[in-house]
Amino acid sequence: MKRFTGLKLVGPALLLAAVVIAGLAAVPYYGVARLDAEIRERQETLVKRNISIWITDVEFALTAWTIWDESIAKIDNAFDLEWTDRNIGNSLIGTSRTRFVAILDAEGKMIYDKTADEVATRPFFHRGAAEIAGDASALVAQIRDREQGAKASGIPNPVSFSKIEVIGSDAVLLTASLFQPDFRTATPRGPSAPILISAIPIAGSLQEFLGNRFLLDDATIGGQASVPDNRARVEVAVGTDGQKEVLSWKPPTPARDLLLQSLPLAAAVIAVLVFGAIFVARISRQAVVSLVEAEKRMRHAATHDFLTGLSNRTTIEAQFSRLSEIGNVIVVCLDLDGFKAVNDRHGHAAGDEVLRQVAQRLRSSTRHDDIVFRLGGDEFAILMPSTTQVEAELSCRRLSLLLGQPYDLDHIEARIGASFGIDHAGSVSDRSCDEALKRADEALYAAKSIGRGSVVTFQAQGDAMLACA
Repeated sequence: MKRFTGLKLVGPALLLAAVVIAGLAAVPYYGVARLDAEIRERQETLVKRNISIWITDVEFALTAWTIWDESIAKIDNAFDLEWTDRNIGNSLIGTSRTRFVAILDAEGKMIYDKTADEVATRPFFHRGAAEIAGDASALVAQIRDREQGAKASGIPNPVSFSKIEVIGSDAVLLTASLFQPDFRTATPRGPSAPILISAIPIAGSLQEFLGNRFLLDDATIGGQASVPDNRARVEVAVGTDGQKEVLSWKPPTPARDLLLQSLPLAAAVIAVLVFGAIFVARISRQAVVSLVEAEKRMRHAATHDFLTGLSNRTTIEAQFSRLSEIGNVIVVCLDLDGFKAVNDRHGHAAGDEVLRQVAQRLRSSTRHDDIVFRLGGDEFAILMPSTTQVEAELSCRRLSLLLGQPYDLDHIEARIGASFGIDHAGSVSDRSCDEALKRADEALYAAKSIGRGSVVTFQAQGDAMLACA
């Protein structure tokens, strides 16, 4: 009888405790699922953005060949095969990772093509130039549509479209770029200009390349339908049959991992509700910390150059706007003189090391408030807030002397120089970031025409530019 009475008294309490414990167990379960889903969505967005930034950097590097008056004169105005082979085909294949080059004239006829010998037998390139150009037909059509728009004054913006194409295990970045004049000493004969088609093979398998680049776990490439629901995915490429290829990977689940690791502890203290509440709070806090740290790493990868660690071009406009609201801003564009010779003589690894050392010298020799950017290739930019034009010119001359000092490349000494173009952008009401960069770039062009290590300041006077070295 006493036992029955005790059960009647204790039973409801035990049932209530079980309900409370079950409720407390459900809270972290659903909270963990929500946090991990948010982490997956953020990672998918950042991977997609990083791939886009990488492709944009490749497209921007091609402007050294496509935005050039002489290209228009020698390819469109009067086709010069010898010049084209030397300055486009051999130059692109010899100084970059491009391994296939083709040029279409204004009517879409292929007038030039070249394939590097070392990739000629690979599945993608073995098909021949005509088929590769056919793969780029959609990119060419996009360029022609864009070409019909209004032409802006000054140095034009690049017009390029790209896609990653996969044939078996052979992955290639295929790009179509419009030839345009820079200073219009030569212009296209008709309404359409020639188009450059280039192909860069991706080292190793595509999943290995992207997985290593973006630190993805168990990255694989496959069709959309073959990807399980529990894997993160981003559309990255197309096959020759037009089917979309999806990059998928195992997303990080820090909240779930923490929950699984804590199950023994939860079982030991499940009867103590206070400890249970503390445990839930601890899981939530650690999950949030993991989320914040993962997001910081991905954001840093999206806004910084992976080789030098400098800010990339995606952040320059926001930084320019922020600094312009505080006061005047000096915009500096600089380009390395003689860098191509280092690449040609010592290889791309030596060139990458030179870029890293250049970035270190720029960081250590500019002011605390100055911001250094790598725009792509061997081009850099500096935003100098709250300084005068004279001080900026003196700073650039000091940097020119510093960058001209020898570079130690594993017992090999390399020498380069740097030319600087300066624009005094003023405050936020004076001009936009794009206008300031274009003026600094025009000053840089003038500096390079003067000679190695020159510093030129842009000064508008009517419609003319006064270049002051």
